[in-house]
Order: sequence, then C-alpha cells, then structure tokens
Amino acid sequence: MKSKNLALVSASALLLVDLDTRNVIPLDTENSEGYGVSWFPGGRNLVLAHSAVDSARLVDLKSYVESELGYISHGQEKSGPFLSQPHQILCASDGRIVCANTGRNTISVIDLKRPGHFQEARISASRWDRLSTTEHPGDHLNSVFEKDGFLYVIAHGFHKGSQLAKFTYPSLELVDVTPIKNRTGLHNIWITADGRQVSCHSDAGALVDVGEGRVLWESGSLCYLRGLAASADYIVVGEGRKAPREIRRNSMSGIWVVDRKTWQTLDYVPLGWYGAVKEVRLLSVPDEAHHGHVFAGIEDLPALDAHAKIRTDRLNAAHRASRSRKAWQRFRPVCGIPSAGEDGGLTADLEDLCLMVEPSSPQGASWRMSIGYRIESDAPHSHVSIVTYRGYGADTDMHALLISAYARDRARLQLWVHDGNEWSAKNDAICVDGLPLAGEIHIAPSLGGLECSINGEPVAKIPKELFPWESGAAGIRWLGATIYPAK
Repeated sequence: MKSKNLALVSASALLLVDLDTRNVIPLDTENSEGYGVSWFPGGRNLVLAHSAVDSARLVDLKSYVESELGYISHGQEKSGPFLSQPHQILCASDGRIVCANTGRNTISVIDLKRPGHFQEARISASRWDRLSTTEHPGDHLNSVFEKDGFLYVIAHGFHKGSQLAKFTYPSLELVDVTPIKNRTGLHNIWITADGRQVSCHSDAGALVDVGEGRVLWESGSLCYLRGLAASADYIVVGEGRKAPREIRRNSMSGIWVVDRKTWQTLDYVPLGWYGAVKEVRLLSVPDEAHHGHVFAGIEDLPALDAHAKIRTDRLNAAHRASRSRKAWQRFRPVCGIPSAGEDGGLTADLEDLCLMVEPSSPQGASWRMSIGYRIESDAPHSHVSIVTYRGYGADTDMHALLISAYARDRARLQLWVHDGNEWSAKNDAICVDGLPLAGEIHIAPSLGGLECSINGEPVAKIPKELFPWESGAAGIRWLGATIYPAK
C-alpha cells in the first residue's frame, strides 16, 4: 500500500481505511467479537483482543461468569481463553500486552511467552463489571495508555461518573484515581507531549480535555464516539450509532478526521454497515495515541482483503459447478444450492437442504441408482437419501431410503415417507444399523423389489409396496453431506 495515511478500524469487521482515497477494505481476519488492536514495534503481525461471545447476551452475573472465553491473538498465536469482554489493548514497552479486561473489572497484563501467567490490577474492590442490566458495581475499565513509566486507564463509570486512573508501569502500583467532573461514559485516553489529557466523551459526540474539563471538538451529529488515533497533523475518531448493544453490530459506522492544531473538522469517512467502531489505530505514521510505532506489516494487509477472497471463492465455485454439471446432467434441481468440488462431489450445507431428481426416470427393471456419499458424523440431521419423488417443487411427497449418522463412526438406513403433510419413519419395515458414514450406495430392482448394497455388500431388500419407485421420479436428497458420481 502506497498511501501515507492508513488507519485500522475495529468494528464488526477489521477494516483497513485509506484516509486519502476514503477506500475501505474489510480484512479477512478472524474477529470473534474483536475490540483491541495493537502490534509490537517492528512486528509484522497484528495483536488483537477477542471476546468470543456476543456482548448483547451479557445481561447478568451468570452470563458474565460464562463470558471468560476472551483471548489475545498474535498472528496465528493465541493466548488461553480467560478474558471477559476485553476492550482496548496495548503492546507495552516491556514486551507484554496490557489489556482492559472489562468484564472482570481489571487491567490484565499478559506475556504470550509465558502461557497462563498474567498480572492484574484494579481501582476498586468489585470483581465484576456488572451483576445485571441495572446493577453496575464495576468501573467499566475500557482504555489504556502508557507514557514515561506510567499506565493511564479510563474508567467509563456507567452512571457514576468517569475516572482517570494512573499506575506505575510495569509494577502496576496504583498512584491515584481522579474523578472526571460532570462526565460519564468516557472512552480512550491520550496524554499528549505537553500533558493534555484527551478522551472521547462518547455519548456527547465530542473530544474533551479531561484535565481542563472543556470540549475540544464536537461532531454536531447524533452518534457515539469511541476509538482515538493521532498523528502530528490530524486526529481520527471512531463513530457508531447511539443504540442499545443488540443493534450496534450492524449499524452504520464512520470515522472523523480532525485538524490537530485548530481542532476543526477536516473530513468524514463513512465505513459502511460494520457496526459501532470500537478502536482506531494509525498504521503508516506514528500514532501518538497508541505507542508511536509504525506497523511493519502494512504490505501484507491487502492479501487479507475479504472482498477479494469472496470474489475469488465465488468465481471458483461457479467454475466448479460448470465442470461438475456434466457428471450430474441427468438431474434437475428441485431445491437447495449444493457447492461443487473439484472431484465432482456436491456438498449440501447444514443450512441448505438439497434435492434433485431425474425428470424422466427409468421404470421397472431399468430403475437403478448408484452414488458415492460422505456424511458428517458430528452434524445433526445430516443424511443422504435415495428418493422416489412425487412433489411439485417443494420438499414434500416422496419415499426416501435415508442414510444418517447415529454414532461417531456409524450410519443407519431407514425408510421415511412424506405423505404430503409430514414425515414419518417406517422403522418397522426397514432399519439397518452399523453402516459406514462414507461409501458407494447402489440400488437396483431384484425379484419384485429393490436390493440395496453399500460398497458391494448387500444391506437390505426393499419390497416394491414399501418403496414404489415407479410412482415418482428418482432423486437424491441430502443435507450436511456430500454426494459423488459413482465410480
């Protein structure tokens, strides 16, 4: 990337933003309800904080106790899951990662080289951020900033008023906690070279000097500000919709660009429907609201472009579907969109039942069906069926010889019938256990009925009255499984 002004924005996706062209690229990075973003000086991999839980579901102490699934990632490396709703993080001067472990009402300092070892500090006795939607005993510690041997921490404060805490670093000894007059719900703290204390007054849509108690800049719009980055010339502030947690994830978001010298608005960049902005970092220039080190891995980021990956995946899927059409040309789709593999296999996703039939199925002694199959054993309701279909385009009216998983490595053959209203299993007629989850099934007429074999071994004989193959179109119905052309 050749732009001189690149920002990284954490929202419901991780976004690479060119501040000069206003181009927004969603990165193909596992966000897992991500928030914090940092990197080690000279490092080419991002360090990210992930909560791994839907924040909208955190409504009481039980849900908070069960929320300790959060972790820190550094490229492919991950910490253990022990954080609760981690917010802002910082790759600190001693090579460790400082994290606002918000749900646990603490600051946690993590050393990825020593798994399971971490240091903690609090500003109050409360062990949890919330106990319910109305009980907020915690401080909601959300932002951290290191400068000259001290760690500064912003406490949101809920309705009790925000506070600025100061710790020694790396010892984490609490120096003082200063109430911020007439302001609550603050995010971010940046101590400038001349000692100014800049923070986002999120609910007011403003940047404030918490030391002097005055507004430095206002958005003039109904919005929620969070995420602060600063170069020598400009400041970038994240914006989201002012809304309850449950609808923030897919709301419209953007970033403001403010002149650092005059505190006047320079630009506004709409990001798209990526939900509330949680964090903003400058990549290509020293970010004075972070640790001031340019990110060394900028040239690697375009390869993570999620849109480019989606485009490539879609085109490849269409090309595979075109190539596999010949192998399945006698069938027409009834419902579902299977994905085609390079080997001609067609996979039905667990969320997309697939059914295809032969419009002109052979009758009598010519009726037969042979396909390969593979069933995902750990997927509920996954199966492959050979059907005789009498419906009119819906998943109704058929007899189905159904193979489904019932154990970790075993499958069962059953006869199911849809009478136009509902499905029913005919276990008293056909129910064969101990079959493989993958193989080749062959069905052909034999002595007034059908003989079913798997991998060349006879499995069941099915009387014609139980499976009236001459009364419908031969077809295949599958879910959470893959079918293959017979060898």
